[in-house]
Amino acid sequence: MVSSLPVNVLHSDLFCKLLQAFNRRLSFIAEWYQEEAAIIRTFTIIFYPTGNAIEVYDQQHKRTFLRRTKMPELSERDFFIGSKINIFGRQFDIVNYADEITKNSLHKYRTKTFLLLKNTCVQHLGAVLCALIDCNFSINRGLMVQFTPEQVKAFLRNKPNVEASSSLLNQLIGGPSMGFEVIADNVVQKLKSCQEQSKDCSKDNTIAPLVTLFEREDIRLSIYCPNNEEEAEQDISFFFNPKNGLQATLQLKNSTLAIIKPHCIKEGNLGRIISEITSNGFKIAGLRMNLMERVNCEEFFEVYRGILPEYIPMVAQLASGVSMALEIVCADENKNSYEEFRQFCGPMDPEIAKLLRPHTLRAKFGVNKTLNAVHCTDLPDDTLLELQYVFKILD
Repeated sequence: MVSSLPVNVLHSDLFCKLLQAFNRRLSFIAEWYQEEAAIIRTFTIIFYPTGNAIEVYDQQHKRTFLRRTKMPELSERDFFIGSKINIFGRQFDIVNYADEITKNSLHKYRTKTFLLLKNTCVQHLGAVLCALIDCNFSINRGLMVQFTPEQVKAFLRNKPNVEASSSLLNQLIGGPSMGFEVIADNVVQKLKSCQEQSKDCSKDNTIAPLVTLFEREDIRLSIYCPNNEEEAEQDISFFFNPKNGLQATLQLKNSTLAIIKPHCIKEGNLGRIISEITSNGFKIAGLRMNLMERVNCEEFFEVYRGILPEYIPMVAQLASGVSMALEIVCADENKNSYEEFRQFCGPMDPEIAKLLRPHTLRAKFGVNKTLNAVHCTDLPDDTLLELQYVFKILD
């Protein structure tokens, strides 16, 4: 059907829509802890989805802190209540919406929930993460822990289903579990409907990978997720609050460190890398997702300062977003985990890896020397130091 509107009116309407899209902005209240003064400062962060630009306003001093600047490493999915944004080395905590327009456009849809993989599901971690990512879900936080009976009872204290809670108690005590904070549109309802295999979820093509995943009974019964948003918030607060005593599992015996870098997580390759690792003779003994502050990234890569020309870009990349740290052990206990995994990662330069060792992680997922997918410990004597730094000192 041909429109009867004049061409100049159509062009004007199109121009207005393009102008609105270009000027669309999301505003948030953010806090930054200034260590030197030991105070929390409050800012307004404005994100422009078109062009991935950001602007920061200092509320205390009532002045612009950062003019509108392009930051291609940030996307709209990075902004939600509770997220942590790294802007030129400063870590800002998003604590609220700054205006009603942002709240009305995001609050109903950009929600979070908690996902707990029991010890029987840890081996399927890669498949679970792949399904979540393929459904456009974001994984914001993650931790592998070993519950004590007292911690399980505290976690289940407000659960309405006593029978399920009793069964869950035994499962969580039986071995390490992994908890994740997951972000998506209407995420609580989507995950719950998949787990319950309701008819509604089979009609939603946006979650088809999760529907397929939950058709496997062994996986469906090995995953816990909350019933509603209030319960989800309680679970997240309990699991990731250090005061509750849940600590990352750490073996520190014939193990080594791997860090999946932020660029890989933003590219949607987290699940694929995990699957590659676990299907090639390695097990995950510890897991923690971090948004490392720049000063910590500088400390961690200190050994490369003045040696590698990529030192500064390496620091910037690790500080640019959430990364996942893993304690890796060989499935075959007679093998040296450090040596085996370093070989599996491949040369630091992905271009060389693609030529000489195309089956390695960096050959498959790396881009260049800085964006080379994963960090692995270079020297055998550094394995314990790096593991303790990431899993204990940063805790």
